[in-house]
This record gives sequence, structure tokens and C-alpha cells, in this order.
Amino acid sequence: MCSAFIPVIHSIPSGEALIENVLSNYQIENPLSCRLYKRGLNDTYLVETDRDRYILRVYRRGWRTLEAINFEVELLAFLHNHKMPVAYPLQSNSGSFTQAIEAPEGRRYATLFSYAPGKAVNEKLNSEQSRRLGEVLANIHLATDDFKSRFNRPALNYEYLLERSLNIIAPLFKDRVDDLDYLQKQTEKIKVQLEVLKLHLSAPVYGICMGDVHSGNAHFTETDEPTLFDFDQCGYGWRAFDIGKFMHVTYAWKMNSEIRKPFLDGYQTIRKLSEDELASIPIFTTVAHIWVMGINCEAVGDVLPYGWFTDDWLDSKLALLGQLSSDNFDIYT
Repeated sequence: MCSAFIPVIHSIPSGEALIENVLSNYQIENPLSCRLYKRGLNDTYLVETDRDRYILRVYRRGWRTLEAINFEVELLAFLHNHKMPVAYPLQSNSGSFTQAIEAPEGRRYATLFSYAPGKAVNEKLNSEQSRRLGEVLANIHLATDDFKSRFNRPALNYEYLLERSLNIIAPLFKDRVDDLDYLQKQTEKIKVQLEVLKLHLSAPVYGICMGDVHSGNAHFTETDEPTLFDFDQCGYGWRAFDIGKFMHVTYAWKMNSEIRKPFLDGYQTIRKLSEDELASIPIFTTVAHIWVMGINCEAVGDVLPYGWFTDDWLDSKLALLGQLSSDNFDIYT
């Protein structure tokens, strides 16, 4: 009986193979181990030597183009050169930040990053840590006003965050016509709200956004100094969206509401927001929620199984959407 070749959707490279084929191309000590640390939209490996630790990210095939990856790593290198507290990419022996890997599903790309000191606090973020995180985000926004990239990446605009997300969500819940209609109406409402505010499309209101700033994408030292990592969602957009994205995570993770104001206060000690920007934060919190719904649905089939997207899943997401989009919604509650 002959065995047929079965195509692979998503493979998990072995640590030993990555040491031999990827890490050998960097000027680092001989790695003692390379272990899968986290599987998500991309595969994250913890690399350990006698003295140092690193993070190796292997991008999922089809998730990011090489152009988009190069934009991200060029941005992080820029931030590192400007003394911003971020996990930064390391150059290989050839001077490149990315390495190609021929995986069973096709070509993938890998990037080696410095290890952020400290640890993630996730839902246990306290007020002081939240304030410091807001300060760092504001400093990053200011530092990137002059950032210019040789590469392109999708802008974090209405079409990308909302319309594209709806197109991804709809096929999974095509039988729930009323709910999809509700989502469509909410996105139209958001568009009108943003048009009324007339946010500028220039710095400092508009520019580089991290796209996913929260307490799971930062390590804090014992003295509460944060180092940010995972800029996989970065791009050009309204800076208030970055604040709304943080606020959204606090609701999605059911975090203490008392950490929200310190984050915004910390941000504004570095960069004062206009009245229109402040008014846009609750709107962008809702935008972030719909966007994350779309990201989850886009990952179906290889990162997340179809069985994950039940009616209960959609019901819970719509319930939070209703809370975030209500006319009397206050981000501090």
C-alpha cells in the first residue's frame, strides 16, 4: 500500500533544526536550547545560551508578507537606535534581520530578537505599571514622527480595521444574518463618529502605532520598568487607536478598571491629547474589539480550530461590543 503525500497547513519546526539552520547564522554564543515558547499567530521560541536569552519568532506562512515583516523589524531597529525600551531584532551574519525557512507548508521567515528584561504581568497589571506603559507608548509615538521605512505595510484605517474584519467574520457566521447586520451597522456608526471628529492625518495625531500595546506584550522589571515587544500589528494610524487598543484589552481580560486612567495620565505627561483625540478613544476601543474578532476568525483552520467559533463565542463578543458601543460608555468604568 502506497502512502500519499499530505499537504501541511502549519508545521512546528523543531528547536534543534532551528539551531542548526537559523541560529547558526547569528553572532551569538552556542545555543543550549531552542524551545517552543508560545504558539499563536506566529511561533515563538525561547533561545538560551550560557549567559543570554533571546526570542526567535517564526512567522506563520501567509500571515505577513516579507515586505510587512521588514517594515516591523526596521521600525524596531529604529526604536532601539533611539534608546526606546523595546525588544529589538538582531542582524544575521549577512546583515539581514530575516531568515528564510523552507517548511513543509512553504517558505516562512524567522527573526531573532533580544529578550525583554523582567516578566509579563498580564491581568495583574497595577496602576504604576500602567502609568509607565502609557509613558513609553507616548515616547514611542513621538520618536517615530520622523520614521521613514523602505517597506510598506497596511495602514490601520477604517477599511483595514473594520471593513476587512467584517468580510472575514461573515463566512463563519453566515446563518446569523441579524447579528452580521448589527455588526455592519456598528461599523457604519463608527465611521460617522470618526468623520465628525475630523482627526488629523499628520503627526503627532497620526503616525506609527504599535497596534497591540498591553500588559501581555511588555515585560516589567522589579522596579516596574517596561520593555515592549511584539509589534506584529504595527502600522500607520491614529495614535488614539493605540490607546483604545490598550483599553480594549482591559475589558476583554476583565482587568481592574482602576488601571485605565493611570495609563492615559502617563501618556499625557509625555504628549497632551487634543479634545478630539480624547473623544475618539472610546470609539477606537470599539474598533479594536471588532478588529480582534476579525483577527481571530482569520486564524481559523491553522491556528484556531473551527470548533472554537461557536454561537456562544459570537454571543460573548457581541455582548462586549454592545457594552463598548453604548452611547453612555465611559472607558474608566
